[in-house]
Amino acid sequence: MHHALRAPRRRTAVQIMSGSEKATVAVRSLARQIAANENDVPTSQATGEPYRNVYNALSQTHLPTLAAAGIIIYDPKRQKVSAGANLDAASIIIEMTTPTVQLLFDEKEHATEDTIIGD
Repeated sequence: MHHALRAPRRRTAVQIMSGSEKATVAVRSLARQIAANENDVPTSQATGEPYRNVYNALSQTHLPTLAAAGIIIYDPKRQKVSAGANLDAASIIIEMTTPTVQLLFDEKEHATEDTIIGD
């Protein structure tokens, strides 16, 4: 399961699915929410190339990986996603590890800034 949760887009997809009141979510809706999050824009403005990139990556890579881990159920023909048996566990793992992951990225960013400033 940890491998399935390594990619930021997969983690975001799990968070969206965990917070969704709908039993089934369309891939296009999931892609639009992720594209909006990544580009810091409202969902209504998550269009064009950024949206297409997320949609394609979800359909071809991320959703099949999450489905293989039992986190979601992915229907590629209907382009629909629903909760899998391991969705709640994955959501808990993300909640527990996100602060640590963010701390590591923050430290790496500061180390890079220090190197650039020191040169």
